[in-house]
Amino acid sequence: MTATAPLLLVDGHHLLYRSHFGFPKRFQALDGTDVTGAFGFVALLRKAHREHCAGHEVVVVFDAEDGAAGRVEADPAYKANRANADHSPIQALAPLKEMLDLGGVRWLEWPGAEGDDVLATISTREAAAGRAVVVLSGDRDLYGLLAEDCIRILNPQAPPGRQFVTAGTVAVRYGVTAAQWADFRALTGDPADNLSGVAGVGPVTAARLLGGGRQLEDLPATAPGRLAKPLARIRETWQDVLRERSILRLNHEVPVPQDIVTGTATPELTAPALLMKAAGLW
Repeated sequence: MTATAPLLLVDGHHLLYRSHFGFPKRFQALDGTDVTGAFGFVALLRKAHREHCAGHEVVVVFDAEDGAAGRVEADPAYKANRANADHSPIQALAPLKEMLDLGGVRWLEWPGAEGDDVLATISTREAAAGRAVVVLSGDRDLYGLLAEDCIRILNPQAPPGRQFVTAGTVAVRYGVTAAQWADFRALTGDPADNLSGVAGVGPVTAARLLGGGRQLEDLPATAPGRLAKPLARIRETWQDVLRERSILRLNHEVPVPQDIVTGTATPELTAPALLMKAAGLW
C-alpha cells in the first residue's frame, strides 16, 4: 500500500470516557439512554480532525472486553482500582459504533487486545512504511510510541501550544527518552492502572536513575552516590519492578489486518446531531 494520506488513530475508550464526563451538556436517546459519550465523541473527534488533522485518514480503536486479561494474569492488581468506578459511558458504546459506521469512519476492536496495543501495532507499522501518524489520546501510557520520529500524540484538551506531544516533548518534560518510558513508569508507578512503582521514587529521581540512557537492567550495578536509597529499594523490589515494566510495555505485534487502513483521507466528519438522527437515537 502506498500511503497517500497521514493517519489519525483514535484512542476510542479514552475519548468516550472523556466525552461522557467532560461534555458540558447531557444528551439522551429516545429510549432514555444517556448517549452524551457518543455525541461528545463525534463532536470532539470532528473538531480535532478539522482543526488539527485535516486530510488525515481516521481510524478509531476500542479496547476488547477481555483486552486486559493477559496483564491481569501477570499482575492481579492491574486496573483493580477501577472495579467500582463509574462505567456508565459504556452504555453509549454500541450507539457510537453505529454512528461511526453511518459516518464512514472505520473502527476496530481486536479480540483479546487492549486498545493501546492495537494503536501501537498500527502506528509503528505505518510509521515504518514512512507514513506520518497522529494518535488522539490524553493517555500517557502511549508515550513510548514516540520513539518513532513520525508518530505524534494529540491531546486537544491540553493548553494551546502543548496539544501535540513528540519525543522531544517527553525528553524536555520528563528528562528521559520515549524509548525509556516503560522503565520510567515502572519506577514512578502508574496510579491510573494501579501500578505502585518504587516507594519514594518520583519523576525527578527516576530521570536521574535513567540518566545517560540507562535501562532498568543497568540499575543494580549503578554506583550508589546520592541515589543509594532509591537504588536499595529497587534491589529489594526488583522482580516487582520488572513485572510492572512488562505490563507497561506496549505490544506492537497484535495480528491486526493490513487492510484496516486504506491510505485515503477521511472527509470531514458528519455533525453528531445528524448521525444521532440517522441512527434513530433522536
